[in-house]
Amino acid sequence: LQSPLFFGIFFFLSENIVKGKNLGCFSECEHGFRKIHNKLLHSLSAHKHGRLQSVHHTADSCEDFTRASSAALNDRSLSPWRIRTVENADMYPSKYEEAECLCDGCIINGVENRTYNSVPVKQTHLFLKKVPCPSDPKKYSLEYKLVSVTVACTCAVPKQ
Repeated sequence: LQSPLFFGIFFFLSENIVKGKNLGCFSECEHGFRKIHNKLLHSLSAHKHGRLQSVHHTADSCEDFTRASSAALNDRSLSPWRIRTVENADMYPSKYEEAECLCDGCIINGVENRTYNSVPVKQTHLFLKKVPCPSDPKKYSLEYKLVSVTVACTCAVPKQ
C-alpha cells in the first residue's frame, strides 16, 4: 500500500530529525504539498494492495449480506466486511481504505450466530500529518502519526 515516494518522504524527514535539523514551517508552494500529495495518491492507486481490490459489495448490514459465489475473502468469510474509503486532507496519504464488520455474530451455515463474535483485525499504518505552525497559521509542518486501521474482520469466541 505504501509507495517508494511515501518512503522517500519519511526518509527525508527522518534524516533531518536525526541530524538535529528543524524542518520548521513552510508554505504550500515552498514544500510542494499539493504536488507531493497528488503524486502519492497516484502512486498508491497504481500499486493498490491486491486483497483490497474488488471487495466492495452492496451489503449495508449483516441482514443484507448473502453469501455470494465470489472469490473475494470478505465475501467468503464467516465474519463478512465491507470496505469504505476514509479521507483526511491533512494526512499523507489523504485517502485510504478501511474494513467495516457487517455482523455482530458470525455466519455459520448461512445464518448469523451470535454465540461467536465478528471482531475487527487492525493494523497500524504510518501517516504524515500536516500541522499548522503556531507562529504562522498560513504555514505548516509535517509530523509522524500512527493510525490503527481495520483491515479485515474475523470470527472469534467471545471474551470470558
